[in-house]
Amino acid sequence: MQHQSFYIIVLFFYFFNFSLKAEVFDSTQVSREIRYDDGLISAEQFDTETLENLKNDEVFNYKEAIPPDNLWTRFKIWLDDLWDSFINWILQGDEATGLLGFIVRVLPYLLLLGVVVLLVWLFLKIDMGGSGFKNNSLNKVILTDEQQIIETQNIQDLIDDALLQKNYQLAVRYYYLLLLQKLANKDIIDWQVQKTNADYIYEIKNHELRIEFTKLTRIYDFIWYGNFEVSESAFSKAEKEFKKTTATL
Repeated sequence: MQHQSFYIIVLFFYFFNFSLKAEVFDSTQVSREIRYDDGLISAEQFDTETLENLKNDEVFNYKEAIPPDNLWTRFKIWLDDLWDSFINWILQGDEATGLLGFIVRVLPYLLLLGVVVLLVWLFLKIDMGGSGFKNNSLNKVILTDEQQIIETQNIQDLIDDALLQKNYQLAVRYYYLLLLQKLANKDIIDWQVQKTNADYIYEIKNHELRIEFTKLTRIYDFIWYGNFEVSESAFSKAEKEFKKTTATL
């Protein structure tokens, strides 16, 4: 009898607890109602002229410019790749930052500036054609005077005058013009104002004479275009070579 009473009490509390949970669950239910938007929708209008202006504005042009495929572009790409490879080799793959990164960025421009300065320096040193950087005595013989000297003047007298002034550089210049004059008179070369010394080398058919003329041309280029004073001993050696060749013509 006691056991029956115990079971009845347990069943009572079980059903009582279940009914409470059911009430709590029902109290948490939310009433949902579907509402439809029946308002009028107006389509947004865009100004066609404004759109066209924006399309033509370079600020909104996000297309990457593709360089033309030509030799100059390929050379620049090759040069950039070569420079990047050199920097990667120097840095061993690390990224250059700080002062080192600044040096890496400006170094190509410094190298370019150095090449330009070198070319300008070489131009001023060579000073071809007797420009204003040479002294006045050297300016007496310029390219426009060559034809008059070779065709009308006694070049030996010009050589003697230069030696009296101890202007050995100018004397070598006259010796070379005398050589050209003799070669032209012998019809060995066809002397023309616009021709170069290299042209005359190829015109000389005699092998031994061509070798001698090539040697004298190098001596002349070294002395005349070299921006330095020619000593008497150096001139004597050059004069000996010129006289030896001109004596055979």
